[in-house]
Amino acid sequence: MQTGGAASALLLCVGLVVWLGWLVLREIDDFSVANSDNLQWSLAQADVEFLQFRLAMKDAQDNPAAMEDVRRRFDIFYSRMVTMSSGRVFHALRESVQSSAPRMRVLDFLEKTVPLIDGPDQEFLAELPSLLQQSEQVTADVRSFSLAALAAFAEVSDSRREGITELMIYIAAVLLALFIGLTLLAYAMFRLFRLAQKRADALQFASTRMKTIVQTSPNAIVVTDEVGVVREFNTAAEALFGFTRAEAVGRLALELMVPAETLGRHQFGALAFLDEHRRPRPEEQHFEITLQTRDLHLFPAEISADRAEADNPLYVFYIRDISNWKEAEEQLTEARDRALAGERTKSEFLAVMSHEMRTPLNGLLGAMQLMRDHSLTERQGDLLDRMQSSGRLLLELVNDVLDLAKFEAGKMKAEEAPFSINRLLDGLVETAQPLAQTYGNELNWRWSGPEGDGAIGDARRLRQVLLNLVGNALKFTRDGSVEVEVEYLDAARTEVEFRVIDNGIGIAEKDLARIFQDFETLDSSYAREAGGTGLGLGIARRFMRLMGGEIGAESEPGEGSLFWIRVPLTPVEAVAAAPEEPRDHPDAPQRPLDVLLVEDNEINRFIVREMLEGEGHKVTIAENGQAGVDAAALHRYDVILMDISMPVMDGTTASGHIRGGTGACAAVPIIALTAHALPEERERFRKVGMTACLTKPIERPLLLRTLAEVTSGDVPALPPEPGVAPAAAPLLTVVQPQQEVPAAPETELLDEERLGAFLSEVPRPTVDKLLERFYAEMDRNIAALAETAPDDPDLGPVAHQCAGSCGPFGVEALRRALGRIETQVKRGDQPSRAELAALADLWQQSRSALESRLEAA
Repeated sequence: MQTGGAASALLLCVGLVVWLGWLVLREIDDFSVANSDNLQWSLAQADVEFLQFRLAMKDAQDNPAAMEDVRRRFDIFYSRMVTMSSGRVFHALRESVQSSAPRMRVLDFLEKTVPLIDGPDQEFLAELPSLLQQSEQVTADVRSFSLAALAAFAEVSDSRREGITELMIYIAAVLLALFIGLTLLAYAMFRLFRLAQKRADALQFASTRMKTIVQTSPNAIVVTDEVGVVREFNTAAEALFGFTRAEAVGRLALELMVPAETLGRHQFGALAFLDEHRRPRPEEQHFEITLQTRDLHLFPAEISADRAEADNPLYVFYIRDISNWKEAEEQLTEARDRALAGERTKSEFLAVMSHEMRTPLNGLLGAMQLMRDHSLTERQGDLLDRMQSSGRLLLELVNDVLDLAKFEAGKMKAEEAPFSINRLLDGLVETAQPLAQTYGNELNWRWSGPEGDGAIGDARRLRQVLLNLVGNALKFTRDGSVEVEVEYLDAARTEVEFRVIDNGIGIAEKDLARIFQDFETLDSSYAREAGGTGLGLGIARRFMRLMGGEIGAESEPGEGSLFWIRVPLTPVEAVAAAPEEPRDHPDAPQRPLDVLLVEDNEINRFIVREMLEGEGHKVTIAENGQAGVDAAALHRYDVILMDISMPVMDGTTASGHIRGGTGACAAVPIIALTAHALPEERERFRKVGMTACLTKPIERPLLLRTLAEVTSGDVPALPPEPGVAPAAAPLLTVVQPQQEVPAAPETELLDEERLGAFLSEVPRPTVDKLLERFYAEMDRNIAALAETAPDDPDLGPVAHQCAGSCGPFGVEALRRALGRIETQVKRGDQPSRAELAALADLWQQSRSALESRLEAA
């Protein structure tokens, strides 16, 4: 840009010099006029010639023969005056005011004299005296004219000299500017030369460096033109393909390197951009392909390709032999498959062994529970307590292994249900209190910051994690304190942090990173005394990951420890249902109760009646809701167990009639029995005046504790006023804990824990009778369901009846499938025909598994 400006300025200066030179030449031309046009000479001659004309006239007076001389002198003077009147050099003089008047008088004299000069001699001689007299006056005019003209000429000459001087100054200035411009242009050209020289050196260096890189690259580099002819072939390419550079350059790259049998496929595939003469798209720039060497040896290659746009576009290919990498990949894949197979085998082994261990454990624990129904000595009671404690510890270990196997199999999912944080922590402290007293520790919990309560999340796993952290804190603390803090981390209350703080022995910093690993225990005196498998924190870490939360720890040896978990929870204003876990020693009613059981399922009626009558309670049966309403109106019972889905009249309607009537049981607690209930259904239970809700299948400890709570007045049922809709009594929802199992061949169909508890509590002859009815009922109803239309109004009730029958026998997979269908019907959706048809096959698998399990037992 600077060079262009300097060149433009230089051209301008050259133009000015040419123009000024033209002006000088014109002035020189003006000064080079002939001598006849010389102004000063002409003016001087005019005066002389007029005097000679006068002398000639005087001579003609004396000698008439001199008339020709007079005419000649007149013509000369006349010619001089005409020249001064019309000549180019006399233009400035003619415009002079001083010379104009005398000149005009002289010309007037001449014009008057011309006729005499041209006339006969006699007339001229006659007028000659008069002309001589007039010529005296004209002589003065000629002199005045000459002097004035000379003065004007002097002024014109001075002006011309000044113009020439200015012109020469302009020429000098322009020449100076031209010189400076030429100097600057020369400097710019010198800089351009140096810059071009540096760029040439840089290009030479870059070319040398690029050539060195290309030649020393471990990858083969092949450069082709737009039609695919090889233009460059580096040393690595020579070694890889077996061609020299001289042999490769000038040949088609595809014919040189790609096997003929795959050439056509690649031209329309990975190498399509070559035929289309375009730059490869990003996804086309890296690909794998099979190439060949000079001796036709095939090898897998990884290629990176791109196009250099220029006047003559080039394609650049970086080629790497990945034979070793492919071989290593195959070996790694094989090793991974073997490891996964081993891991699956280990997981299946753990799952099967855990279930096989849990089955006899459930039998032992059930038998121990039944033994307490008999009179025992104090020594026998102590031994039974220790046996039950050891059995529960072993069962917890088995459950930990099952949780671990289920998580690793990817079949564990977080639950979403409303619960009360305050109730959860109250129950946590109550459960862990005996352990705290064993080690002389104080245990409590508190809110840090604004208090809250209701939340939606996986309360069961959250409680399990907190119970593990609290249990560890208590075991590693002696005569100290353990406190659980809970705090909202954001204003929206969507993230909650729980902190378990103790002042026990603490943990070294180097051990904090490994305490969350599986089977990891610390080597300390308390640890040896406390023992443990080291699975608890590993499972807690997995549970927090499942719930989208975090877990961590801070500690100082001798100063205590702080374990924290952060978990996202959805806040709710009020919790209509708060899950509770059964206690280690569940409460039972302090007196025999008179119970009305309203249940349409024969098997469920038998199970619940056996549980209650075994505890000394009296049970009256009603097979549908209408029968329940009639019985409740005639006799006052201590409590009513009300199934929800029944023929004739459902449990919700029956409860509304009981609460709204004036019968004997209008204020009696009513406990809802349901396989599963939607949140909106639980709200309806509360509105019709139900006191509590139990989910099927029912376990005896949980049933007894619930009866104790509703009959002791802890959860009172408020009867409605006459003529007013039933009052919204507080609803105690007791969610039956469901033991999740991993996907093992048979155990995924059955809930071994529930089946084991059933077999341990019910005599075998009774079991056989119930099974006979169960098989007959399920064969009939499942076959009907498999062929039922999705919009059949009887679909929901039949699915509910079958699901209720599955519960006591632990037929868990089928029970859940039926529950999903019932939920769809309740929500106004329709299950698919394929889902209904699949029930028949699932029932046959479940029946085979159940028969095999009972045969083994």
